[in-house]
Amino acid sequence: MKGKGIRNPWQLLYRVYRHVNPVLEQEFSFWYKEAKAIPDPELRKQAIASMETKKFHCQGGAVYAAQSLTHVDVLVALIVAYQTISDYLDNLCDRSTSLDPVDFRQLHLSMQDALTPGAEIRNYYLYREEKDDGGFLARLVKTCQQQVERLPSYPQVQSLVLKYSLLYSDLQVHKHIAPEKREAALLHWWEQHRPEYPDILWQEFSAVTGSTIGIFSLFVMATQQKIDQADIERLDAAYFPWICGLHILLDYLIDLEEDKAGGDLNFVSYYASTDEATARLTHFIQQAKTSAKALPNAAFHSMIVDGLIAFYLVDRKVTRDQPQIYNTAKQLLKQAGSITSFLFYVNSFLVRR
Repeated sequence: MKGKGIRNPWQLLYRVYRHVNPVLEQEFSFWYKEAKAIPDPELRKQAIASMETKKFHCQGGAVYAAQSLTHVDVLVALIVAYQTISDYLDNLCDRSTSLDPVDFRQLHLSMQDALTPGAEIRNYYLYREEKDDGGFLARLVKTCQQQVERLPSYPQVQSLVLKYSLLYSDLQVHKHIAPEKREAALLHWWEQHRPEYPDILWQEFSAVTGSTIGIFSLFVMATQQKIDQADIERLDAAYFPWICGLHILLDYLIDLEEDKAGGDLNFVSYYASTDEATARLTHFIQQAKTSAKALPNAAFHSMIVDGLIAFYLVDRKVTRDQPQIYNTAKQLLKQAGSITSFLFYVNSFLVRR
């Protein structure tokens, strides 16, 4: 797999800006125009809003394509389309007109269909009032199906990709139902999976399932002609729970005060104290770093871990005016590699401008 030569953050950022970003901008612009053409005003509003406010999700996910320049067009098209589905559905569940878990479940069938070549397009809007998206979601699904078929070893990773996707969909259903029912639903769900993940807490499991980067890492692995099953298992152990969990817990950390003020669900708020939150996130960082070193192309995955720490913890929300976040962030930043942190610190301003 071309990309194994990535050994330092300078080289990674060069590949991203030289090879990945031009494709990303092209793909993102295409889907943004498609979103603007959606007939139903509410669906159009949510599609456009999701793309305007969450473009950095596509930008971050597409970094994974830098590992395989021979497949960069396929990977970026796939990652942008899949992440666009994810962000669009998140808006439909979080900011739109429904609190119906049956509706949320039906919408999210599109995420598994997108990962299943040959799956028939379903009526994903069956249980909601707004239905006419002009084929927007169906085209996203079809694009993903076409691109995964171009990954030589996709059949080897498909079952794990679908596992991650189903867990992500479960989370989206449980966390968007009526507020008074959410915690009980999440705890019941956790009890079903607790034996498989005995080293993490219920809110951490929920956070783990909310990341799509484990799926993207498997897409890249599938660009190889043949995959060692042991490598798939090592990647699973590294990303699920540690790297995916770190990703989403950091995201929730920087939104802690904002979510508290708005009465929104925040998984970091469930820690008993700031000290516990700092200790658990430090543990996730340490486990993520250790497990990343055991992966093929370990340098790349280690840079991802350091990059996540820097990207989130230099966010403008992390200020002395919010001491709980600031003090925790200050401690966690010490865990990141200095060169990688600096480069991702600079890059974060370019991404967020």
